[in-house]
Order: sequence, then C-alpha cells, then structure tokens
Amino acid sequence: MGVSVYYTCMRNHNLTNSEEQEITAIIDKYNAGFEMKDIGETFCVYDYDQDKPIVIFAGSTKLPFSDDFEDTLHALFYWLTCLTDIRRSISNGDWHVHLDDTDAIWDEETGWKMPEE
Repeated sequence: MGVSVYYTCMRNHNLTNSEEQEITAIIDKYNAGFEMKDIGETFCVYDYDQDKPIVIFAGSTKLPFSDDFEDTLHALFYWLTCLTDIRRSISNGDWHVHLDDTDAIWDEETGWKMPEE
C-alpha cells in the first residue's frame, strides 16, 4: 500500500517559457538530490493536456513505503519543499496539493506544509 502526494496548478494562461525552464531546473535539482530512489519515486509531472488548458501543472509522486516511517515523512517534506520552489516560480496560479485525502496548507513564509492534526 502506498501513499502519494498530488499537485495541480490552474490559471487561465499557459506557463511561460521562462516558467517552464525554471520548473524543469527545480525538478531536475530535486530529482538528482533525492536520496531514496531505491525505495521511492522521483518527482513526476503529467504531460500537458490540451483538453484541460487551464491545468498548467499537475502530477503525483508516490512516497516510499518502508519499515521506517521516517523515510516516508522525509520524502513527503522533501517533495513539499520542491513544490514550494515550483509554486514560487509560477505567478498567479490556483494550487491544490494533497496527500491522498489530506490537503497541504500554503504558508507564504514557509511554503507547503501538512496540517498538524
């Protein structure tokens, strides 16, 4: 059984070339630095869907499932930090980030985080 983090950004115009380049660089940096490739997935972005032009960025990443729950938490926080950097590179987007049934919370200062309940 696995848990995934899902992410979607919508707005009424496509990503700019500059935004696309910055996002690609961010994802490449985080994928290269991900230390649990043997038990977890790297960051995944879905292909752009021409039928849903307002969805400008979307994807999901399955978190590692291991005997050590700390691995899962570490990966979750790692990918939330990646998503924070991506969100800060896309202007005026409407975001939804969630871990299966639990929505992540956006904080302007610290970025994406999970609720503390």
